Amino acid sequence: MSWTVVAERNALDPYRSRSLWVYLAVFVVLFGLAGYVVAPGGQPLAAALVGIVAFFVPLVSLVVGYQSVAQSRQNGGLRVVLSYPHTRREVVVGTAVGRAIVMAGLVTAGFLAAALVAALRTGVPELGSLAVVWALGVLLAVSIVGLAVGISAAVRTTNRAAVLGFGTYLLFLGLWSQLPGIVRYVLNGFSPPRGPIPEWVAVFGQLNPTNAFQTAVRGLVSGGPAPTEAFYATAWFGVLVLVAWLCLPLVVGILRFDRSDL
Repeated sequence: MSWTVVAERNALDPYRSRSLWVYLAVFVVLFGLAGYVVAPGGQPLAAALVGIVAFFVPLVSLVVGYQSVAQSRQNGGLRVVLSYPHTRREVVVGTAVGRAIVMAGLVTAGFLAAALVAALRTGVPELGSLAVVWALGVLLAVSIVGLAVGISAAVRTTNRAAVLGFGTYLLFLGLWSQLPGIVRYVLNGFSPPRGPIPEWVAVFGQLNPTNAFQTAVRGLVSGGPAPTEAFYATAWFGVLVLVAWLCLPLVVGILRFDRSDL
């Protein structure tokens, strides 16, 4: 047996529960509404979906992934899984792949609903740009799933996983941009810093996965001028940041999971 068996189980199990069908209905309705409100000759459908993806997809990805390992560990089911010829690393990797498949399916269903509704109401949308935003949206979803599964593997209970997972979401949503100011305030002797804003603040801002997603979309789809010519404002940097959010939390989660006592 290998991680593929675990991935298949994690990809199929949610389809047996009602929660996934609720997520699917919400994706179809929300993205379908976005396709409905796009006016002829107005904002392109791909641009209209960027905000929804940046705000909504990370939240659902965390919900899908944060319980994945911790819940089985808490209720004892993980010991049964590990009684089969699976290694701990295969369990974590397989879980991440399975949950990522689920999220990729939800994002795809949402984009298909938006494209269908827009086509029926205003005509066929620009499929090239829509496909790019869809691919980046799937990458964002998979990245946050990697983060959620990594957190779930690193802690012992679902409560801790929930606190860390949704605390991270709040950090991404609004607190991320405040951290550099707090750091500069502390380094300046607990007084407001003066002078120009250092460049590392802009780099740090682009390390937020939702910002990285929007940067990649801007570089690959909108064609508009970037706010700066620096490397951190390019599409390839945004993609690399998303890949890093997929891999690094999983590596940390696997290392902690390997060394922990079940």
